[in-house]
Amino acid sequence: MTSVKNNNMLPPGLVSNLQQVLLSRKGGGGGEEEEKKSDPSNDDSDKSTEPSTSTCVENTEEESNNSKPIVLVTNGDGIDSPGLVSLVEALVREGRYNVHVCAPQSDKSVSSHSVTLQEAIAVTSAEINGAIAYEVSGTPVDCVSLALSGALFSWSKPLLVISGINRGSNCGHRMIYSGVVAGAREALFCGVPSLSISLNWKNDESQESDFKDAVAVCLPVINAAIRDIEKGFFPKSCFMNIEIPTSPSANKEFAFRQFHWVLTRGDRFGWILKFSHSRYQLR
Repeated sequence: MTSVKNNNMLPPGLVSNLQQVLLSRKGGGGGEEEEKKSDPSNDDSDKSTEPSTSTCVENTEEESNNSKPIVLVTNGDGIDSPGLVSLVEALVREGRYNVHVCAPQSDKSVSSHSVTLQEAIAVTSAEINGAIAYEVSGTPVDCVSLALSGALFSWSKPLLVISGINRGSNCGHRMIYSGVVAGAREALFCGVPSLSISLNWKNDESQESDFKDAVAVCLPVINAAIRDIEKGFFPKSCFMNIEIPTSPSANKEFAFRQFHWVLTRGDRFGWILKFSHSRYQLR
């Protein structure tokens, strides 16, 4: 686990020395290499010059993974939430994407677009089958900013950021308070297409299995959005906020909204951030 002090108003400053997290994930340094060098049984002269079959297979798999679109997943409910876990596992099973996760350690669902300042943020490797995952002791905005900074992952930026699936409605005025929406909005500010996804949870009728139904509803949308991004059809300077109705398997039709942001110069109050929305038809 690595901690870093943030004294910069820009969240990427949080991650200037997090390379140790990557080193620890890979096995923790060069101690094993030194041991191999000192062990006579590891002398290269005693080894066959023929290439290892397992090495060839690993290289082939790595090249295949590198050719897949990169998808980054975060959320507001925390990395152990059933919505995020169900979504990540489904994306991995699809086999189409390189799935990476950077999500809060705990519930930050009403954190809005807040960032962590003047205190340490901890980053720890997490286990989600088939995905490279980190949990962060910060907000969803911290997580997205950290992931896109280049300190944790080897890629420059993902093709798509997905924030969710969160428990509870995030439409209308709730978008202002929502941490999951803020995660997608931060990706928008960084120039990366994004989706925020929420399940309209009702305590008297919703159940954990609804998240799996919500994933089944979302996957065609995610696949279509990625196709549109690759073809250049996905709208620029917007993110998509998706709310899945209660009991998603019983609903057959959905409407999507795209949200645009524009910075304009105000006469008295400086810069004003304006949002507008319109319907968006996936191709």
